[in-house]
Amino acid sequence: MSDIQHVDVLIVGSGPAGASTALHLVKSDPAWAKRIVMVDKAVHPREKLCGGGITHMGRNIISQLGLELEPNHFDIHEARLTYRNKQYSFFGKPVFTIVRRDEFDHWLVKTAVRHGVTVRQGEGVENIIAHEDYIEVITDQATFHAKTVVAADGSKSFVRRALKWEGESHVARLVEVLTPENATNTPEFQERVAVFEFDQVTTYGLQGYYWDFPSYVQKKPFMNRGLFDSRAQPQRPKADLKATLTSALADRERDLDDYKLKGHPIRWWDKNAQFAKPHVLLVGDAAGADPLMGEGISFALGYGKVAADAINHAFAQEDFSYATYRDLLLEDSLFKQLDIRTWAAKLAYKSWPSWMVSLLWSVVGWVIKRTQWGNPDFVPVKPPQSIWTDSPQTSS
Repeated sequence: MSDIQHVDVLIVGSGPAGASTALHLVKSDPAWAKRIVMVDKAVHPREKLCGGGITHMGRNIISQLGLELEPNHFDIHEARLTYRNKQYSFFGKPVFTIVRRDEFDHWLVKTAVRHGVTVRQGEGVENIIAHEDYIEVITDQATFHAKTVVAADGSKSFVRRALKWEGESHVARLVEVLTPENATNTPEFQERVAVFEFDQVTTYGLQGYYWDFPSYVQKKPFMNRGLFDSRAQPQRPKADLKATLTSALADRERDLDDYKLKGHPIRWWDKNAQFAKPHVLLVGDAAGADPLMGEGISFALGYGKVAADAINHAFAQEDFSYATYRDLLLEDSLFKQLDIRTWAAKLAYKSWPSWMVSLLWSVVGWVIKRTQWGNPDFVPVKPPQSIWTDSPQTSS
């Protein structure tokens, strides 16, 4: 048996939620860097299926951490939502930002390492055992006894499964392809427009939308095209995602068979869910993302902020029940919005008649034009403030 390593906080998963938790802890007190270990079976940079959209909410959390977004990214100035002959747009500089997850996640991990956090990549968790005063985490390389485990290991969270987490599982579906493009001749690149098409709600029973996101992969232009199916109304029949995507691509003179199709599930938010157990917190997709639009990155970053507050309180009070973690989430403005989005998803993705959908679109379009998002010069992202001091680099 390997030697036992004692650690205050063990973060399982090194995506945005896990890295955000570490960074927020170190921001609160640089001494935390020596008390955190992050483990992940993957090695960065690693491929991650995701549309890559970061809204102003996520950008502002990055700014609050005192960080400038360094990875390659593409700012979207118009998010165009369409349904048949109706459309309306959110404007801003930017409305949201598109990143490649392999680059973005790697940057967050390198930032955590730069500030002293130990990150153990290529190390898979094999078992988790709850004890009264700690959590035992056995990896393929070591055994940890942790006062707190942060489950940041995604929608298919091993931590949840190993600890037999209670509660209903709400899972959305996502599929995507990347199509090479000529940026000079493609309006979405030139005008910085992302398209969200909702025609498939009534034609294919999709509980979501089709998207076109202009992006760059290794500095080459590609359109990220895909479907988000929230399954916010799970009793409804499942849409045929492959047939739906085939049709949407055909409308754009693309053949699905020419591209590599990828898909994965997304666990979505339920305010009544269990988000913590003694010595264990859920963050990011392991806890729940947005079922209305499938937004995950911004909320993952937000989970890190709330989790760090809960961890600071637990160690200050020597109370690791995390009984108030759910309350902290529900009180946070970001997760109040997530709760509203969950309610909106359940309403929007009911089986409405077409005339009702058209009426709702007219109303929503009228409302949006009268908000700050109707102003093309609106700047929702705040500049970062420098808060960091140099920390020694540890393992990466």
